[in-house]
Amino acid sequence: MNKTDKVTLMKNSIGTYNLCRCQLTYSQNDQLLYILDISEKFYFGIEDRDFLLDGFQIRKISDLKKVEIRDDLNIKISRELKLLDGVVKPEVDLSSWKTIFQSIKALNVFMIIENEKANNEDNFFHLCRIKDIKDSYVIISSVDADGIWYDDIKIPYSKITNVMFNDRYSKTWQQYLTK
Repeated sequence: MNKTDKVTLMKNSIGTYNLCRCQLTYSQNDQLLYILDISEKFYFGIEDRDFLLDGFQIRKISDLKKVEIRDDLNIKISRELKLLDGVVKPEVDLSSWKTIFQSIKALNVFMIIENEKANNEDNFFHLCRIKDIKDSYVIISSVDADGIWYDDIKIPYSKITNVMFNDRYSKTWQQYLTK
């Protein structure tokens, strides 16, 4: 499946209950997303975890190995549950990582930034807030599982595989931490 086919399939699923099964080049696990928006470089969706929507995600189209529309009883159940009704898609400019982070910073939310590439010494998972946004990297304050903050962490855009926000994990932490 070439890039054009992937983008077309995902664009056609926007505004529907068509659940996209996304295979990533760096993971053996499929990801199930309702696609909310797409650009030439990025896709923006909300993850379906067993009939629970769990946060918005932004990933690179270049990391997609394969995309297909899931066509099974899950879709019928999701429609009957009206799973997507009431979901308000935040405005996020998908032009570049810089514009993505500018949009998320304006939302004032905790977020997760990851590099999930397997067998890579550069793997990371940061629960964080954005401090500053540059042309080729973002500067964050990250919190660990003990509630200790680490400031001024510089993350090059080239190392990011996933950005997630409004998920249960980061929203729970945000309730208990103030910075």
